[in-house]
Amino acid sequence: MTETVVLLTGFSGNELARLKGAFPGVADIRAVSNPEELSRLQFGPHMLLLSFGTSVIVTPEVLGRLGRPAYNLHAASPEFPGRDPHHHAIYRDATTYGATLHIMDAKVDAGPIVATEMFPVAPDATPASLLEAANEAGIRMIEKVGARLLDVEPMSSLTGIAWGNVKTTRADLIRLSNITPLIDEVELRRRYRALEGGAYDNLVVRIHDRMFRIDKRATATAASVAVDDDFTEDAYCRLLSMLKAGQYRFAFYGDVVSDRHVIWRHDVDFSMHRAAALAEIEAKEGVMATYFVNPHSIFYNLLEPSVTKLVHRIAELGHEIGLHFDSAAYDLKKWDIGHLETCVERERKLLEIAFEVPVRSLSWHNPDMSNLLDFDADRINGLWNAYSRQLRNEYRYCSDSNGYWRFQPMSAVIAEGYPRLHLLTHPEWWTKERLSPSERVDRAILGRARQVRREYDAGLAKAGRHNIT
Repeated sequence: MTETVVLLTGFSGNELARLKGAFPGVADIRAVSNPEELSRLQFGPHMLLLSFGTSVIVTPEVLGRLGRPAYNLHAASPEFPGRDPHHHAIYRDATTYGATLHIMDAKVDAGPIVATEMFPVAPDATPASLLEAANEAGIRMIEKVGARLLDVEPMSSLTGIAWGNVKTTRADLIRLSNITPLIDEVELRRRYRALEGGAYDNLVVRIHDRMFRIDKRATATAASVAVDDDFTEDAYCRLLSMLKAGQYRFAFYGDVVSDRHVIWRHDVDFSMHRAAALAEIEAKEGVMATYFVNPHSIFYNLLEPSVTKLVHRIAELGHEIGLHFDSAAYDLKKWDIGHLETCVERERKLLEIAFEVPVRSLSWHNPDMSNLLDFDADRINGLWNAYSRQLRNEYRYCSDSNGYWRFQPMSAVIAEGYPRLHLLTHPEWWTKERLSPSERVDRAILGRARQVRREYDAGLAKAGRHNIT
């Protein structure tokens, strides 16, 4: 006969009163909250031990002294054994949750399950609200089965209900709270929601062996950017509209054009993804451009499948692909025409083989880093030269180099109405939102790094291998 019920719990007030009320007829109901209080009890078959709402671990030695089953109520569904289950349930998008009553054994959250109380997870649930609901479900369950727990014989285990195969520890929650700059937006949102509440309300990021805590209460505020620095897609479209309103024909290098026209050029220095985005905008506007791509770029790899696909798409839209020749790849400061033409020809062939398109023109990358500006003929090894003497002398030129207008905004140059325009933009500067040039460079670099990380993760998943973090 059960003479004493010991509630190992952190609950107090109404919750504790409800737990005690689940055992009618038992005069001696004791609530203990720490190992010291537990160790001072005189255990025996007359005593029922129920653990609920506590992090105290009942040792095998104590279980052995009881002489009858002890029970633990785990404030989570069986799918989530271990520590901090409410955080992991949110992270794993659980649609149902609950409380699990099981017989205690030497291992935590491992004994036979004897009862569950389940409920649907609300779409706006947080870890805190999920824990609160699980605790309430647990109290309801004890109110239902309290009299049965007083029996000396253990409750029968539930058929077909087993613990989940992933038992979490506090280290798992700490790992979940650590993010890297390579995290994608979807994963960040999942962790942002899963780490809400308690001591782990803030995510953290490690940079150069220093840990930084992300204050989730703070919201980012947009920096004040001058109108002339408005390098957004909307501003880009306004430039195209100005050119079209000014009756400019969009020409390629080498075209024989006598009327008002613009050679609309892009040197792709950092981001092929931004280049493809602008190419789509231009195609919708009925505008054609020349995209100069760099075979030696350290920011993108033309032979990488995803990048190759983007270059193909640019060409499919009717734009031309040109060679962006990077002299730094050869570590040469002083060129002669023979060596230059040999290198240009090799890179032209590479592009034509890789993309199966004709390459008709070239531009220099950072030409002031060597003597490339000395080569100002109309053609170099048969390719139209974007730095030719004719273009310099006969066309009004403007560039967005380094993400700002060094001399005059392009809109002002277009407004002058000069009949021949040679306009250079770099796709990485033109984004949906306003950013500083340095932020745009970071965006391109981190965007590529995140894509590489996603492909690595996808490769492991496809091969069925572990992705250990």
